[in-house]
Amino acid sequence: MRTARGVPLGRIGGVAIRAHWSVLLVAALLAWGLGSEILPLAASGLPLAVLWALAALGAFVLILSLTAHELAHSFMARRRGLRVDGITLWVFGGVSQIGDDWANPRTELLVAAAGPLLSLVLGGVFLGFAYAVDVLNGPAIAVLLLQWLAIVNFVLLVFNLLPAFPLDGGRLLRSLLWVIRGDRDWATRTAARGGRVVAALLALLALADLLLTADLTGAIWLFFIAWFLDSAAKQERIGERLREAVAGVRVADAMSQPATVPGWLTAQLLFEQSRDRPLTASYVTHGIGGEPEGLVTVQALRLVPPHRRQTTRIADVAVPLSKLPTAAPSDLLSEVIPRLTQPSGGRALVVDHGRMVGMVSPADIAQLLARLRGAAAPAAPLA
Repeated sequence: MRTARGVPLGRIGGVAIRAHWSVLLVAALLAWGLGSEILPLAASGLPLAVLWALAALGAFVLILSLTAHELAHSFMARRRGLRVDGITLWVFGGVSQIGDDWANPRTELLVAAAGPLLSLVLGGVFLGFAYAVDVLNGPAIAVLLLQWLAIVNFVLLVFNLLPAFPLDGGRLLRSLLWVIRGDRDWATRTAARGGRVVAALLALLALADLLLTADLTGAIWLFFIAWFLDSAAKQERIGERLREAVAGVRVADAMSQPATVPGWLTAQLLFEQSRDRPLTASYVTHGIGGEPEGLVTVQALRLVPPHRRQTTRIADVAVPLSKLPTAAPSDLLSEVIPRLTQPSGGRALVVDHGRMVGMVSPADIAQLLARLRGAAAPAAPLA
């Protein structure tokens, strides 16, 4: 499942890590829960500032644990030859953005299992530290904090192993079904169906929680998780249908010729020329020698404040070429689609022997699907 772009935090092992704004919300809720309900159980006589500092530390370490979980997925994916575009941390933990399609069920199984395995190890490590501190008569609050970190890691492990696509458990289920029957489409349908069933059960649990305990906050979170799982399962199924629909189709069959503009033009000039174009329309920017430099959308132009359009160059608001996915005309479209993510706006430049020959956009893929459906429709009977 794709997430919105976030704030770059840096790289670990060559994997770029970004954080969505919702991570701040999660960290604040974790720290609040720790500082107001958990740590006070062992904080007799402890200054309030120290208590809240420990709560913030616990929330930070848990976020690091979630990051490590996603890094395990990413490192295993790279080891199996898949491209990793980065990790985005958000309200439900994190998402490893795998830029390639799964080559085989074994690869998906190994990548999906890597994260839960690391969470199991982390939970064991925190539990071991808690036991050691307790045996050495260390501070009771340190023991409690370590136990909390262990328990939350174990809870996340169990949640991730639910057979709900696209959670890790759902991916493990799909890979196993894929192996058993050799039919990826059937395995995906079954795993996605499992995700929607789990989502429905969570929604019922949320309703029961609301009616029986009047716990509005808990019910809202359960409903939110149920909605996320249901939406993600449907999105994965749609993605699989798209992969099937374009099976065997080459990039050359879908690409179009993009409009090109010099990067030194002002945003105001191009904005005036693009008033009637849809927000999804885009231009490839080029330098003095005609070489492509980036991509700018009409939406990006409209986000430039009116008082700055006269002095802002198009190149200043364009996505640099280095951040745009590229493909060769002979590449399979099904292998390129997973790379059509942010920040490229779902677009890839088509390059042949170092020269740009076209672009693939969501509109191009939609037109291709319409042509394929038209070709597959039965011919009308002759009058």
